[in-house]
Amino acid sequence: MASGLAEDLVCPICLALFQEPHMLACGHNFCLACLQSVVPGGQEAGTCPECRGPFQMAELKRNRALGSLARKVRRWKADEEPLPGAPAGPWHFCEEHDEPLKLFCTEDEGPICVICRDLPQHRGHEFLPTKNAVLVSQGKLKAYLKHLEKHLKEVVEDEKDQQNEIAALKNCTEDLLGLISSGFKDLHQILHKKEQEIRLMVEKMNEENMEEMEASLTSLKEEGTSQTETIAKVKAALETTDHIAFLKGFKKLIEQVKEIHQGEIEDDEEDEEKPDDQAEEKSNNAECGEDQWEDADGEEDNEDYEPDESDHDDDDDRVIPVELALESFGESLDFELWKEQLESIKPKEII
Repeated sequence: MASGLAEDLVCPICLALFQEPHMLACGHNFCLACLQSVVPGGQEAGTCPECRGPFQMAELKRNRALGSLARKVRRWKADEEPLPGAPAGPWHFCEEHDEPLKLFCTEDEGPICVICRDLPQHRGHEFLPTKNAVLVSQGKLKAYLKHLEKHLKEVVEDEKDQQNEIAALKNCTEDLLGLISSGFKDLHQILHKKEQEIRLMVEKMNEENMEEMEASLTSLKEEGTSQTETIAKVKAALETTDHIAFLKGFKKLIEQVKEIHQGEIEDDEEDEEKPDDQAEEKSNNAECGEDQWEDADGEEDNEDYEPDESDHDDDDDRVIPVELALESFGESLDFELWKEQLESIKPKEII
């Protein structure tokens, strides 16, 4: 049916489906561009190509119904029989000109039709057939895919290392709290208050260290999820058969990939990260048994004792380790020395 109808919607001049058909006074219809081509240059009148009847260009009337039918048949024909050289997959049409989107503007990075190509806004631009444009665009995505997968692997490994560090932090904290409880068993009546203060100190260090670790782990998980989603989008784009839909989304997708991995394509030759020569741990000032108690007056004890937190010189390291001050905290608990100091303490003389 569509084939028979199409024969009645063919312009007698260009032998193609009508484009902007206009009807002459004699009742014959032709494409507007075809009529303009048969009118001598500089003149406003001509003769009908079929019946040779005279007509004036100013008297032409656009046949909207005929144009609408031609557009519908054009779409039917595109669905039933792809145009010569057309890529696989569904055809997409220009919303403005109702023509197949067969070209890709490299300047605007978007698919266009042949009429759009001749408009002033595309003057001087370069164009590629959509099939070629897809190959070029997919080539760019393939170059990024290797780096995306490599980066995801690194994130997964860092996430595992961070989980191990969190487990080590929990074990370290549990062992340290046990040591504190055992050491204060003999001194509990005298040092109950001090014991609680030091326990709170350790728990605070643990809380701060854990907060950093949890934040790092959350960041790594989010980054891993983001990388997974981006890779899925890239793979889906590489496997799609809907080339126009791919080209429409390509600009946004390539910008997203470049934003995450800016500069990695240029550094393709560099497969290993440079070693961090600046990783030096600062000394831990938490040493017990020094200026913690005064002998006679008892005005000062170790309430102001605060172990220094170890500084991390490598701020770019995404895996937060167990705080060095927390690991070495147990070494500062010299219970024997504290016992001697406590035994030497005497009450102040009452005046």
